[in-house]
Amino acid sequence: MNKFLFLLITTIVVIATLVFFLSYENRNKSLQSDTVEKNNINASDNANQSSNSAVSPGASSVEQSPANAFQPPLDRAGERVTKKKFGQYITPQNSPVQPEKFSGYHTGTDFEIFPEELDADVPVKAVCDGKLLSARTASGYGGLTIQSCELDNEPITVLYGHLNIASVKFKAGDEIKAGDVLRSLGADKSTQTDGERKHLHLGFHKGSAIDIRGYVNLKSELGNWIDPCSIDPVCK
Repeated sequence: MNKFLFLLITTIVVIATLVFFLSYENRNKSLQSDTVEKNNINASDNANQSSNSAVSPGASSVEQSPANAFQPPLDRAGERVTKKKFGQYITPQNSPVQPEKFSGYHTGTDFEIFPEELDADVPVKAVCDGKLLSARTASGYGGLTIQSCELDNEPITVLYGHLNIASVKFKAGDEIKAGDVLRSLGADKSTQTDGERKHLHLGFHKGSAIDIRGYVNLKSELGNWIDPCSIDPVCK
């Protein structure tokens, strides 16, 4: 009887031991399988993140590189008074500038000087990239400069009026970058401004043809010009 019990107990112990080891082995295999699967998932996620990060900078750089980069023509342009705005109808009777010798719809935007700039050198900067077409004097302006540029992939000419031509920095045919100093404003009520006050007349004419008119008789003719302040950040 004692011998039988001993064999039975021994058999039970052996069977229990085998069951324990088999269970332990299966559990290890399951854990190893889970670990491999998680590693594969993590590797896949990392690859996707790397791919996304490689694409994002490219997309961002496109958004941050506008096709047409315009700049203000004068320092603190947004703080300057504009006595004559684009499209404003001017006559000697209603003009905010007296005495007035012109009549018609204003084809540009005027930028006034600050009081402390009356006798100071005021540099005028190119508002866009493009070739200098002309630098000369003309009635109504004194000194003027005309530049060819592009706006939304279409040609325009930019007129800077009432400049001191003697302060020439570029010549016709030179390529100019936005922000380059063209020359200075002409002296107040001098031949440099054709007797006008010291200020900048800025005009944007559509197309590649040069038209230096500062006023037009018909409102419909304004369609050949563009309001400079409608282009960011020219007036800011």
